[in-house]
Amino acid sequence: MKDGGTTRRIGVITLPGFYQDFAARQKGDKDFKSATRDVARLLGELKKDNVDGVLVDLRNNGGGSLDEAVELTGLFIDQGPVVQQRDSEGKISVEKDTNGGLAWSGPLGVLINRASASASEIFAAAIQDYGRGIVIGEQSFGKGTVQTVVDLDQLAKTEKPEFGELKMTIAQFFRINGGTTQLRGVVPDIPLPAMIDTEEFGESSYDNALPWTKIRPVDYTPTGDLTGLLPNLTSLHESRVSRDKDFEYLRQDIAEFDAQRKKNLISLNETERRKEREAREAKIKLRENEGGTNKSARIQDDGLQSSERNLDDDLALEKANQDAKDIFLNEAAHVLSDEVGLLKANPKLAASVLPK
Repeated sequence: MKDGGTTRRIGVITLPGFYQDFAARQKGDKDFKSATRDVARLLGELKKDNVDGVLVDLRNNGGGSLDEAVELTGLFIDQGPVVQQRDSEGKISVEKDTNGGLAWSGPLGVLINRASASASEIFAAAIQDYGRGIVIGEQSFGKGTVQTVVDLDQLAKTEKPEFGELKMTIAQFFRINGGTTQLRGVVPDIPLPAMIDTEEFGESSYDNALPWTKIRPVDYTPTGDLTGLLPNLTSLHESRVSRDKDFEYLRQDIAEFDAQRKKNLISLNETERRKEREAREAKIKLRENEGGTNKSARIQDDGLQSSERNLDDDLALEKANQDAKDIFLNEAAHVLSDEVGLLKANPKLAASVLPK
């Protein structure tokens, strides 16, 4: 990332899920596969590359192993509680990181969106509560509950499948500050425009979602205090996106989508639809002529499933998606670069933000 005459290196780790090879771990395999181990290895490589900051991208990460969420948090804090869990009888247990030391002690950012759920929210919430890093993006999904599946045929001892299965909620997650991730999710420190309507996607869109609630916080010591940093970061972020054409195009697209959704009507007339498509294509071309490159403008839905395209067309679309500018990722990296610049210019501020 370039800031005037200064160039800063931001390492990005994209984590699609909190995975772990449970079978290998139970067998005692010392080299079992896990998200935490892979991230730790990547952090080692990034340190060799002399990065100034690390951004963990958890967008569209629907969760996975609770153990991995706890252990991954442990890469960025020394030791301490990560998440609380309350069962149906009201008993509260605390999951802790017990491994001393940090794999990365420098500036840290966590990028989330509405599809970041469960274990992703546990990790992002812990990083936020410890003051260890900046959470950037959209408000997360809001899944703060634990489910188990009960085989009703096994309970009824039937010889043939008859009753199916019942998914039951048996526990709820709580942050170390006492609040739950249920319903409200994790609210970012630096919000980015919401691409998804929260009324239609997320825990709050369910009629039977459990409410947000709070329990007593656990005893923990924050590793940093971002209160003196966030106002400057917010100001720099808002100033930058106000001048960014792609963000302006994105806001226009979101406004058009909201208007269409509220209209709740779409024409089936071919002539009318062709006019709409031509107008959309003309708008995209105009944006490109103006220097805009945002992802939503470049990648168009051809209305086909992957199996309905020939292989060359499918590969070309996949490459276009990979090559398209990711304005949210770029802006998150800019925010982290801003933090690096502010901390280098103010040692006193750095001492209050970074782990001792």
